[in-house]
Amino acid sequence: MKIETVAHQYHLTTPTLRYYEQEGLLGPVRRINGIRDYQPADLERLDFIVCVKRCGMTLHQIKHFVDIYQQDPATLPERLEILQNQLQVSREKQAQLADSIDHLQDKITDVKALQTTENSVLS
Repeated sequence: MKIETVAHQYHLTTPTLRYYEQEGLLGPVRRINGIRDYQPADLERLDFIVCVKRCGMTLHQIKHFVDIYQQDPATLPERLEILQNQLQVSREKQAQLADSIDHLQDKITDVKALQTTENSVLS
């Protein structure tokens, strides 16, 4: 799959994909006549990168995980700890977001009630 197609599919820019490859987060991506040809394994890695980045992992943290992932099974405990910690952080953010959504819903209800009251007074 060409870089433009991958960028579109993952809502990334082509420079971002090149940067991920340059930094060792992806790749090296296979090339045909100098054109990047993303393989299923590259897309699986990109899925992971996009997912954990969305969950708040920094590129530095992702790079560290990718580096130890490529090592021997002795790194399994560290990998598990990294993922479990990120899951906990993500759950905390999710709870905060749920609280914020509830607060917004309450404010919307309040404003609608004020709007109804104002409309009644003006009628």
